[in-house]
Amino acid sequence: MRLSTMSRYGLRAMIDLAEHYAEGFVQLRDIALRQGVSFRYLENIMSRLVSAGLVTSTRGRTGGFRLSRDPNEITAYDVVSALEQTLSPVPCLDSHNLCDRFEHCAAKVLAEKLKDAVVRVLKSFTLEELASKQKELNSSKNIEEV
Repeated sequence: MRLSTMSRYGLRAMIDLAEHYAEGFVQLRDIALRQGVSFRYLENIMSRLVSAGLVTSTRGRTGGFRLSRDPNEITAYDVVSALEQTLSPVPCLDSHNLCDRFEHCAAKVLAEKLKDAVVRVLKSFTLEELASKQKELNSSKNIEEV
């Protein structure tokens, strides 16, 4: 399975919010700058994440975005499933009408196992864990640049 650009950028934005969770609301332009993502594209992503209940937003000079729950309560699965139309590696898992072989297909069994594995891995990582890993990676990057 390949994550869409929207999911990749959405994960980066959510990890950024997790890293700055204690600071309260974070302005979108700051996230966009830190993550190297288009402000307009990020607006669309954040709108979906707000609709999914993963992020809250407020307007105004001190406004911005904030995780709706503690970073240890939001998983990568929560983020990706809010941004992807499907996590299925093949269309027939979502719409059984696409193939008359669906009930008797060994390839479908493999596809189901792939989907289950992807879901299991995504559910195994919280934003808190990913933010911690990002901090660790940033620290090692800074050491290498000195």
